[in-house]
Amino acid sequence: MARTHQGPPTVRFYQLATLSLEAALVGIVGKAWDRGLRLCLLAKDGEQAQRLDQLLWTTPLHPFLPHGLWNGADPVLQPILISLEPDTRNQATVLLLAAPCLVADPMSFDLLVDFVPGSAPAVLEASRARYRHYRNLGCNMEYWTQNPQGGWQQQERRPTAS
Repeated sequence: MARTHQGPPTVRFYQLATLSLEAALVGIVGKAWDRGLRLCLLAKDGEQAQRLDQLLWTTPLHPFLPHGLWNGADPVLQPILISLEPDTRNQATVLLLAAPCLVADPMSFDLLVDFVPGSAPAVLEASRARYRHYRNLGCNMEYWTQNPQGGWQQQERRPTAS
């Protein structure tokens, strides 16, 4: 386990409005890398993993994001590991979800980042179900939305009850 903080992890939801999921992912991956954090970028399948791999090598938004795939050479050495399951082999403390999914046990990470891609009723209800799941596990909860300029504003913060 690579956790660096005591207590429950933080689960941060980002409601996408003006940015694409890919642009939001690259921005957050870049900020985490700049802070020296190790990440697991969770893809829904091998095809998405390959697209993310290509995106991180070619994005103009961040000049260098060192990463590798879970099935590539030396996954334990990758600062950013693209994987098909929550993976801490690279000592990741941050788990970013590249597709909406429920992580049964987020306790191996300090931070889990989930995205709400749109405002369709089914999308919102699925994200609310994930939010309730993590809250019921005792995670610290945060909810962020985009402002008209594309920046992020925290709307809610719910620490676990003491």
